[in-house]
Amino acid sequence: MNQNMKELSFPTGIDVDINGNLFVVGTNSHLIQKWTPGATEGITVAGGNGAGSEMNQLHSPTGVHIDRNGNIYVADANNNRIQKWTPGATEGATVAGGNGRGSSADQLKYPDGIFVDRNGNIYVADTYNNRIQLWTPGATEGITVAGGNGRGEAVNQLSSPTGVHVDLDGNIYVNDYRNNRIQKWTPGATEGITVV
Repeated sequence: MNQNMKELSFPTGIDVDINGNLFVVGTNSHLIQKWTPGATEGITVAGGNGAGSEMNQLHSPTGVHIDRNGNIYVADANNNRIQKWTPGATEGATVAGGNGRGSSADQLKYPDGIFVDRNGNIYVADTYNNRIQLWTPGATEGITVAGGNGRGEAVNQLSSPTGVHVDLDGNIYVNDYRNNRIQKWTPGATEGITVV
């Protein structure tokens, strides 16, 4: 087994870009790898410098999203931040969270799933805060757009959300992990609808 394959430990998240390249989160190896179509080994494109909080490091990342410009967004879970790595970068930049673990508007608590829309808005499944946070480009604080009413199974609550996706109409779909359901939140809604 080659070295790059050994480095891909405990894969937890994936995304595919417009060119068919597969991006894989190696949670226990603290990196993101890119696998081109037909490749037999991956290339580390974010992290890979051990667990840590420096700009060239990740600590137990869980989610990844690639935008149409090839920017790599990483849910850097144990650092409670979202990192953006531009193509070819050797360091990331914090674009959400990064202010310690907590529940304030400028904080995250073990972010997991992540989605970036065509306008550069970042949606974060803020798992242990039981909410989905929206961070607009350049924002220093997030806005709760789903959940945020404590952990629970009511229609206005989530329980450890782990994934998020936003469609072209702005509907937010949430993997409401501990409630064993997928919730749809329409734009501006204060309650979700169970769709699966």
